[in-house]
Amino acid sequence: MVFEDGSEQARKALDKFFGQKDELGCPDLKIQTVEEFKDAAKNKFEPLTLEEKETLVDQAVLLIDQFYAHLPFKRARHAIDPVQSLRLLRGQLDRLNDLSFHGKMIRIFMRLRDAHTYYGLPDPYRGAFAFLPFRMECYGEPGQRHFLVTDVMKGFEHEWFREGAEITLWQGTSIESAVELLADNEAGGNPAARFVRGMRRLTRRSFAFTVPPDERYTVIEYLPKAAGEQRSIILPWYVAAPNFPDKQFKSHGSSMNESMAGLKQVGEMLFGQDTIRKKMKMQQLYPIAVTTPVGLDGIPGSKESVELNQESMYPHVFEFHYTDGPYKPGTVNPGDLHDATNPDKKFGYIKIKTFELDSTETASDRFVEEFKRILKLMQQRAPDGLILDVRSNPGGAIDAGERILQMMTPVDIAPAKFHFIISRQTQQIASLIEKSKDKVSADQTREWSDWVQDLLASVTSGDFVTAGNPLTTSEQANDEEQYYQGPVTLVIDASSYSATDIFAAGFQDHNIGPVIGVDQNTGGGGANQWKYEELRTILAKISPTLFHMPELPRNAQMGLAIRRSSRVGKKTGRFLEDEGVVCDLKHTVTKKDILFHNQDLILLACGQLGKEPTRSLEILEATLIQDDQAKTTEVPYDGVLISVKTRNVN
Repeated sequence: MVFEDGSEQARKALDKFFGQKDELGCPDLKIQTVEEFKDAAKNKFEPLTLEEKETLVDQAVLLIDQFYAHLPFKRARHAIDPVQSLRLLRGQLDRLNDLSFHGKMIRIFMRLRDAHTYYGLPDPYRGAFAFLPFRMECYGEPGQRHFLVTDVMKGFEHEWFREGAEITLWQGTSIESAVELLADNEAGGNPAARFVRGMRRLTRRSFAFTVPPDERYTVIEYLPKAAGEQRSIILPWYVAAPNFPDKQFKSHGSSMNESMAGLKQVGEMLFGQDTIRKKMKMQQLYPIAVTTPVGLDGIPGSKESVELNQESMYPHVFEFHYTDGPYKPGTVNPGDLHDATNPDKKFGYIKIKTFELDSTETASDRFVEEFKRILKLMQQRAPDGLILDVRSNPGGAIDAGERILQMMTPVDIAPAKFHFIISRQTQQIASLIEKSKDKVSADQTREWSDWVQDLLASVTSGDFVTAGNPLTTSEQANDEEQYYQGPVTLVIDASSYSATDIFAAGFQDHNIGPVIGVDQNTGGGGANQWKYEELRTILAKISPTLFHMPELPRNAQMGLAIRRSSRVGKKTGRFLEDEGVVCDLKHTVTKKDILFHNQDLILLACGQLGKEPTRSLEILEATLIQDDQAKTTEVPYDGVLISVKTRNVN
């Protein structure tokens, strides 16, 4: 066997990466070895004091014991007692150094199997991540999986270790066993979700959610893409500290797997610089402040409007293709959007990468408008079937996902329900709101008001959680028309999480179309998430003296599943957490899927869509409507869009 040291190739890739730091929006980027990073952290920052550690443990106890929506269910399902574990940890604090303390805090939170509820490390770890200069994917069934290199960093030039190489051993053990070992310590609520997270963590680790790795190097054995003997390469771990700004999510309607979102951001930095540049370009062409209505061919009068037939204004959120459309390297081939048994049919593909466009107040509205624009384009260019792909979508704004369902079905949409845990603290909050309702504003209590009466009644009911109330109103979920008339199918995987779980559940519960899974189920993140600081701010509005919560030391962070979500329709009352959405049709990822941008998956989905009849609008009778209840909408007819006035009649 041939053994090689890949340090020189890795260093050349790092030099190239470092040279792009200003272009990538990270002017303060630093790249160090793991040991250099640890030494710098030790020299620059004083250790946590005993009082700071006590504050972190005490606030973790408060969050989990009094506000964690899944606590009774997690205790039963996973046989854990996180509150007692934290209390035991508190008695050991004077014997633990910082990294040991952080590691124990992370493990206690990880045992909850809930990526919404986490302990985030303080400075200098926040904003830093460790990485190897490549990433990989796997195909095949469990126990017989194959792991292929899918990307290497630009500048990493190696004759054999490159895209298409198959990794067989990792640090001397089988690659599948190495992934499963890491997966056992991941937060996923089901085995498939943990496996995916374990595989990602082999090559990328965010220090916001994990301590730095102990190993300095990784030894990898692999088979080259071209025929040849097995080879081995040694690659060093490096740490990048670009000081990413924290993403800010709306507390009322956020559901985000932040650790996965962070790793996706890392992936873009290392391997997707073109995506970052495209995003910056589109932000210049179509800035956030743009409110001009967008037609099929973009903003009227714009010299760049033709791009919007091929690209989203928000390329970090949407990617789309259609039969006979332009080929864009590195993405789905439009030539694969066909069905051999129905060669004349035209299909579309929309990738939804996140449900969080940005942190502005208008983000959800602009998300919905852009999806509407793309759907109208799909109705024109791909009327015979649409593939929605939400794989690896970490979530975001719940209302953004629930509001776009109505555009693909004539059925009224019922939003998901959410439930607070019933605890001494939440009952006290409800009692205080009820007693002072004439003295406090609706804005101060709006996060709790719909649940107050149920929390008060729970004193004698003995329930674990409150009755469910929606976060997206029925009016918001049904204020648009159906813009796409053809059949639709949804593609999921085990890293479809948070708001994506909720969106997939709504898609399935309203029978919009079949759900195809490359894993058996989604990630199982069924909750509305708040950060510690959001809860602290909200409670301070209600009573700053009664609900005093201190700031977390050293910029540490905690996340919390504050409201548990349940399903509607045929699965009314069923909780999403852990189980997620189970697919209707399972597709095992193939080698072609990995090497040729989901080729077999796309062909399977088009074959399913091709069996469905194509819906069309036929006008049998036209009547002039002149009352205030009528609303105007655009609908496709005979290949064009026409404006139609409609109203509901008995």
